[in-house]
Parts: sequence; C-alpha cells; structure tokens
Amino acid sequence: MFKAYSDRIRTFSYYMGTEDEPKPVLGLLLDMMLLLAGIFCFLYIWLVYRTKQPVLSLVISLTVTSLFCYGLYFKKRGTYKRKRSQMRNRVAREYMQDGLSVLSRQEFEWQLIRALSSLEGLTNIEQRQGYLKALYNGMPVAIGYNHTPPKGYESYERVWAFYTSLRSRGYTSLFYITSGYYEEACQHISDSNLETPITLLDIDNLLDLMTQAGMGPSQDLLDELVQKRIREIRRKRKYARKGTPARYKLKRYMISSLLFLGASFLFRSYFPFYFVLSILFFVLGLISQVLSSDREEYTSKTP
Repeated sequence: MFKAYSDRIRTFSYYMGTEDEPKPVLGLLLDMMLLLAGIFCFLYIWLVYRTKQPVLSLVISLTVTSLFCYGLYFKKRGTYKRKRSQMRNRVAREYMQDGLSVLSRQEFEWQLIRALSSLEGLTNIEQRQGYLKALYNGMPVAIGYNHTPPKGYESYERVWAFYTSLRSRGYTSLFYITSGYYEEACQHISDSNLETPITLLDIDNLLDLMTQAGMGPSQDLLDELVQKRIREIRRKRKYARKGTPARYKLKRYMISSLLFLGASFLFRSYFPFYFVLSILFFVLGLISQVLSSDREEYTSKTP
C-alpha cells in the first residue's frame, strides 16, 4: 500500500515537472501555503485596520482565502491534466521514434504505408522500386522516403535526385518522407515554384501520422514507459549529487517572517497572532533550506 502511494506521488511529481526534472510535491505544497498565508494575512491586517472588528475580519479573511484556495486547486488540476497529456505524448513519440530506428528498410516501408493510410484523401498505395505510388484526392502522386538514422539529416542531393527522376512521369505532386530531419538547403526545393510541387515531411510529421493511425503505445504500455522513465531519473540522480541552495525561496520566507515579526510589535494587541505567523514562515524557510541543501540535480542526459 505504501509503495503504491509512493509511486502515485512520484508519478504526480513527474507530470508536474519538466522532462528532466520532476517537481517536488512538498515544494508545491509549501509554495501554495506561502501564497495562501500571505493572502490571508494581508486581508486580515487590512480588514482589522479598516473595521476594528477582529472576529469579523477573521471570518471574511478565512472565507476569501478558502475560495481562493478552491479556485487555485482547480487551476492546478487543469495544469496537471495538460502537462500529463504533454508528457505522455512526448514519451509515446519517443517510443515510436526509437522503434523506427531499429527497423530494416523493408519494415520501415511497411510502417510507413500503415502511417500513410491515416492521411485523408490518400488511397491505392502501391510499392514501386524505391518509392510508393498512390492517389491523393484522386490524382496520382509519388512518395519517396529514406530511413534516416535517429536525429540524422536528409541530404539535398538525395531529395533532388528523387525529384528529378520522377517529376516527368505524370505525377501531379510528389512527397518525400524521412525518419530524420532535412538539411536547410532542402527547404529551397519545397519553396521553389516548381512545375511539379513536392512536399517534405520530416520525423515530426511522420510521428503525427503514426499517432493518427493509432500506431502509438497502448495506455497500459505508456504507463509502464512513464514508470520506467521515473526509475531512470531516480537512478541517474545518484550520479549528480550537487547541493542547490534555495536562496531565493529562503529569502521569501525570511522576509515574510520579518514582516510578521514587525507587525507583532506594531499591533501589540495582536502580538501572539503575528508572532506565531512569523515563527511559521521562519520554520518553512528552514524546511525549504534543509530540503534544498541535499537536493540532487539530475537530467535524463546524465550518463
């Protein structure tokens, strides 16, 4: 039970952070507490000063702070859903890209045909010698492709050779797809006012087609991939133990503590209340400092 709860916290932390650095849940809670405490204290001090009625001021401050907390919760929940979708989509695309990198040319061609089947208007896909023939919105088109190494670049010479060899064979337009990216010079071919237009699709466009064709990992497999990524990050944290002083956060907490300490002497009748708040922020600052002093920096690029 504890392991399941711990895994849920780590997963939440991963989704709320960046690709290389999860966001500590405790840090999120401390930041929220600081914001809510600041709003409550500001309202309470201002209302007491204006109304001279501590009980009424306390009720109003608690009500407004609670409503703000409720709205903040829904905002954080929306942020979580959005970032969760983004992170899972990134993991799925990396999984598909890694899968493409280990395919043979024939296997890559089969996967390409399957991905192209999701393109609306593209029908009758046939294999030819080194390229694909199809109908796009009823018009004949030729589709060239190359199984480029991961993060590799397609050369201008290869794209131009494909274009010159097929531009006069009666095709209304040409497509060229690579599992990598294009050299900058290739863009001039696509942008030129050619008699037979050519469209260049890189790995990002190919992954979009594969996702559209339902070729991505299942939700269960995606869950496993996310957990694997989390375990990998935790493992790599051991190789990058560097103290990261949280001077900025500590400064915020200490300033808040000093402000409430000053208010405790300025408003003598509310000395216990402000003094307790001052101690609270001081303790939060110490907790933030202790946690950050032993914090381990890590990235997915750590060896």
